[in-house]
Amino acid sequence: MRIPPSLLFGLGRFLLFILLEAACLYMVSNNGIIQRYRLIGKLREVQGFFWEKYAAIDEYTSLRQTNEGLAAQNALLMHQLQILKENPTREDTTKAPYTFITAKVIRNTVGSSHNYLLIDKGYKDGVREDMGVVTPIGVIGITHTVSANYSYILSFLNTSQQVSAKVGETGAFGPLSWNPHSPSMAILAEIPQHLQINPGDTVRTSGYSSFFPPDIPLGIVENSHIVNGVHLNIDVRLLQDFRSIKHVMVVENNNRKEIDLLVKEATE
Repeated sequence: MRIPPSLLFGLGRFLLFILLEAACLYMVSNNGIIQRYRLIGKLREVQGFFWEKYAAIDEYTSLRQTNEGLAAQNALLMHQLQILKENPTREDTTKAPYTFITAKVIRNTVGSSHNYLLIDKGYKDGVREDMGVVTPIGVIGITHTVSANYSYILSFLNTSQQVSAKVGETGAFGPLSWNPHSPSMAILAEIPQHLQINPGDTVRTSGYSSFFPPDIPLGIVENSHIVNGVHLNIDVRLLQDFRSIKHVMVVENNNRKEIDLLVKEATE
């Protein structure tokens, strides 16, 4: 293919320009200390710009590893916390009533009355059906269907789900269920009406469930009202933002088999 003369002429001019610029830079850098320092300063500015951009890209690409590391640390802290609650003077930190399996959320719905999540852990990782799923600031749901590598979770944002919860320092407990009118609100029911419940009180898991450990913060009391003149219903603003869940912990109750067997024998 024949190259047009005009293109060759333009390319030659460009190469000549590059050679002249390089020569100028060489002469400036070798014939004056002030000019040399100015040139080095400019080069350092350009170098610093590219270093900054590279660091930003590297930080972004390492976010996944950072988040997974934080999730593992949360699981370890939850494990140690449960040991301390079980026996504050105990020195053995290898056994706890609960074990936590960290997982990444790969699908999450919040817009229906029967929401669900999918996580990237299955029975190969120790996950089984009917296990609680939590974060440090909320109950996420219960495992429903488990495959080798994935698990389907019935979200707490589901009209069929509820969790036993207690409010404030009273120790009063009742069923906490999602308010389907808002993904950030729940209703704590069946609280005795004579108790003093104040806006701002914290609602936590009661521990009266084989699915979830006690004292996981769930939400904050907004207001309460008497229902049928018998008990209080409390409006609770959830701490967990279900729209931004990235990592969760699947809860294995290490004593559940024994508890379930005892209850079964007692009720037969």
